Amino acid sequence: MTQDLLIKNGKLFNPPQKDFKKADLAISGGKVSKIAPALEGERAKETLDASGLIVTPGLIDFHVHIFHLVHRISIHPHELVPRAGTTTMVDGGSSGAGNFEAFREFILSKSDLNLLAFLNISLFGQIFELQIPGVPSMNEYEDLRLVNVNEAVKCVERNRDLIVGIKVRAFHGLTNVTPICAAVEAGEETGLPVMVHTAPPPLSVSQYFPILRPGDILTHIYHPSPGGLLDRHGKVRAEYSEVRERGVLMELGLDRWHTDFEVLKRAAGQGFWPDIISTDVTRFNVEPLVRDVLFTAGKIMAAGMPLTEALAAMTINPARAMRRPELAELKEGGPANITVLEVLKEEVAFVDFFNQSMKGKERLVCRWLINKGKVVKGKTAPPEASPSA
Repeated sequence: MTQDLLIKNGKLFNPPQKDFKKADLAISGGKVSKIAPALEGERAKETLDASGLIVTPGLIDFHVHIFHLVHRISIHPHELVPRAGTTTMVDGGSSGAGNFEAFREFILSKSDLNLLAFLNISLFGQIFELQIPGVPSMNEYEDLRLVNVNEAVKCVERNRDLIVGIKVRAFHGLTNVTPICAAVEAGEETGLPVMVHTAPPPLSVSQYFPILRPGDILTHIYHPSPGGLLDRHGKVRAEYSEVRERGVLMELGLDRWHTDFEVLKRAAGQGFWPDIISTDVTRFNVEPLVRDVLFTAGKIMAAGMPLTEALAAMTINPARAMRRPELAELKEGGPANITVLEVLKEEVAFVDFFNQSMKGKERLVCRWLINKGKVVKGKTAPPEASPSA
């Protein structure tokens, strides 16, 4: 039998164990047909030599905004592949129950990638986030009539193949916990996790952390605001430690002003790493700050996160958070969604939104992206590219 594709001589990453083993992979009909230390004598239509490279389940960017042209800050998902190395992208609440069917029809269903979504507890999601000069934006919970648990639950039940959680934003100036309580209620009714956007108070984290459940997710954890992750002494706030001990997950959600390198480095020094590495990518931050999940991971690795932990934070950890662990598996008979990475050992200078710099000694580059058994054609980051942000 002639295979469609062979990947030879790579270091296969095992996300649950966070280790590597030498392995060859054969792919046929969009599935992984064979995995072995060495596949000798196998014929294939195409062979990739992955010597010195990492072979991992297709990466997951757990927080993107891709309701293109409707949510004005969203990008088109195909802008990020293959260079991002992602076969799964998860929209972070751009749409709500009132417009999710359009999101499904015109974006999610039109891609060969695995596109999933958190459903905003507001009926219309974040479409009021206009960012048009001279035109005031409106937050999605300013009119609480748009916060509708019943409609959210019905939308989830109609779209369980694509909706993986409920999104709510505890944005600066939110006057009460009603949207957060509604999101948790919808999460209870559907059995799905809730992702909470954190921001400067009000609200205070002490007002809403107690209602979060194990498996819920806090995003933008390295925000520099008073009342955020660090107290006035630069120590991780007790509320964050306690909620993490209860099983609430910590997500990076890099964005722009939501991540401060000084907060990141102080928290890292206390062992407070993100469970999930994600971008929160939009058309306003994609260049030069965010770029993609690999570039974003480089910043966390520059702060000291080990490579294996960073890979887990882009594979098994987000897959488990969505209750879809199969997305982080490479096994015979399973889908052939694969990222082949190179670790480039070179000096890298990163700069955050606040013009603070951080130096790294390595970065991750996607060499090949295999989606449903096919090598995705397009531009990957060239080895000579020199990140500057």
